[in-house]
Amino acid sequence: MKKLKLSEIKNVPYYGKHFPFIPWSFKSKIKVSLVFAKTLYEKIGFIQFLKFWIFILPINVIQTYTKDKKGFIMMKEAFGTMAEIEWILLVLIYRFLEKKENKEFAYQFSKEAIQTASKFMMNDFYQAKTLSKFKDPFEAFWLYHKAMFKDDPNYPNELIDEGDCKIMLVHECKNCIVANLTIPELAKLGCDHDITGYKSIEKYTKMEFRRPQTIAKDDKPCKFMFFREGTAPNNIAIK
Repeated sequence: MKKLKLSEIKNVPYYGKHFPFIPWSFKSKIKVSLVFAKTLYEKIGFIQFLKFWIFILPINVIQTYTKDKKGFIMMKEAFGTMAEIEWILLVLIYRFLEKKENKEFAYQFSKEAIQTASKFMMNDFYQAKTLSKFKDPFEAFWLYHKAMFKDDPNYPNELIDEGDCKIMLVHECKNCIVANLTIPELAKLGCDHDITGYKSIEKYTKMEFRRPQTIAKDDKPCKFMFFREGTAPNNIAIK
């Protein structure tokens, strides 16, 4: 099969669109919802699962929205209505699990679900299988990434090209701001999404992901490091 030239990167679907909170395709949105529902079912069982959807959700949704309205409005303005709805549901589920069990249990549910979903979400974000068709998938990935995050108001950043190492320093994260206005413990959920998400597209993009620090986990600028396959040092962590 003929490989694509880097000059053709602008023809890749969604090239230049800012990073969305959830995948843009209807199919992906449904898949994300099913992953969260399945994970919740596995965590709490059939009876408690029904209890949440029949009693807890209807009774608490208005109160939850009113209490954390500022955060939900910010989510909608930054990422759209579907993102706002999903965040409201996540907050409701988190608080239900926190009350039923504890904060750690509630976060582990959130982390397990988002990391499972990240493995197909990240491919959607980057059109990774399409990037694998380029002569140099690594450089194609970086060009697509730069176009996605350039001048993104939700993630003010610096984009640095060091040859076989590409770096993005994110100085502010809208996900963290929204979490701090609703459930601060969920601020690191985006970080945990990236850990498994970027690993899942490494084979397509001939890239190795590292991130030694994040805003949510270290209170330092998120340092995304993308190395050409086979060049990543072993002593750099992924947070």
